[in-house]
Amino acid sequence: MVATRNGSRTDGAVAETAKPAKTKKSETTEKPSRKDETGSEEKTEPEVKSEPTDVQPSVEETDNATAGDKHERSRSPEDGRKRQKKEDTVADIKKEEETESKADGKTDEKKDEKKEVGKGDDAPSVLEKGNIYFFFRARVNIDEPHSLDDVARTYIILKPRGKEGKESKGSGHCRLLALPKKVLPRTGRDRFMAFVLKADASYAELEKEFLTGSEPENQSNGNGSGNGDAKDQNERHYPAATAFGEGVYAIIGTSRESHLAYVLSVPENLGAVQKQMGLTNKQGCFIVSAKNPAFPMPGGAKMVGGGPNYPKEVKESFHSLRWAPMRPEHIDYANSHLLLIGESKGTDSVFTDDHAGRELSAELEELADDDINRMRRLGSTEAEAVFASLHAKDQAEGQPDLAKTFG
Repeated sequence: MVATRNGSRTDGAVAETAKPAKTKKSETTEKPSRKDETGSEEKTEPEVKSEPTDVQPSVEETDNATAGDKHERSRSPEDGRKRQKKEDTVADIKKEEETESKADGKTDEKKDEKKEVGKGDDAPSVLEKGNIYFFFRARVNIDEPHSLDDVARTYIILKPRGKEGKESKGSGHCRLLALPKKVLPRTGRDRFMAFVLKADASYAELEKEFLTGSEPENQSNGNGSGNGDAKDQNERHYPAATAFGEGVYAIIGTSRESHLAYVLSVPENLGAVQKQMGLTNKQGCFIVSAKNPAFPMPGGAKMVGGGPNYPKEVKESFHSLRWAPMRPEHIDYANSHLLLIGESKGTDSVFTDDHAGRELSAELEELADDDINRMRRLGSTEAEAVFASLHAKDQAEGQPDLAKTFG
């Protein structure tokens, strides 16, 4: 029996309450105070709440458990180890998630940086490069044109180079394009049609069928002989093709459009004829689209030669579009039709300030430098060098200076 102010009381209740306090470590001291051993419930309550520093009960357990249950859990080392293991596992999972999140963030950042530098999947790329030639043919019976009125048609010859940028040898692989509009497009308002006269022309074909002119033909009166009077004879001849520019080109493609960019090697200084024909700068660019032959021509016109004989894979490349960004395979077939649109910014539209644009500019400029040196070795005059480059040096005889054709 223990004496108290209100009477006597058995030791059982006090011992039951105080006994756990002797084995429980307080947050501030290892031994309980003498007041805790008296059995006062008000003083033992803080002892019930004391926990090991490395184990903390959940909010749900604290709210629903009785003081005795708390005592039992706080006393159990096994429960403490389990809770500690669980908390360590949760902490490890969170740490791994944070690490993965940071790694994903860095990966996305690198992807965004790469996309910004190279413009991602839509980055411009060189589809083909080679030499480009600009010619015109004067009207019938006009040997010395003096203005655009004397010009019948303008032509472009594309001579692709190999994959390593080297000039192809042998008989040649050239495309001959005709522009009925006479001049080249200068701005976005200029949208001129063109078509492929020959898709795989050899040097011999170009010289025989295009570069040379025809002799005057005496037309008979129906009986196979002329009357001997020159005035009564219908003399007609077609003048030879006249060169007004040569350089290098690159077909540059993206998912949205294609460009035909060029850098002139000759003439060294642009003259009146170049400016009137549309070559206003040493560097230039056109937006080029290929016509889908499955659709009719604008205005009900017919395609030259009935249109190209595209194979199935080339037809499918149009994806049901009337016009598609031009690819080299589109102009590998005769009678292919193209739309050339001028670029007011010239090559600045593709030679941008980003990494991909600078690379394209450097690649074409390097190709132009090599071509200038090559042309200097081919002839004593610029016209002679142009025809020698097409293996038709004899046709240069009588050709005017490239910069002074007319004007």
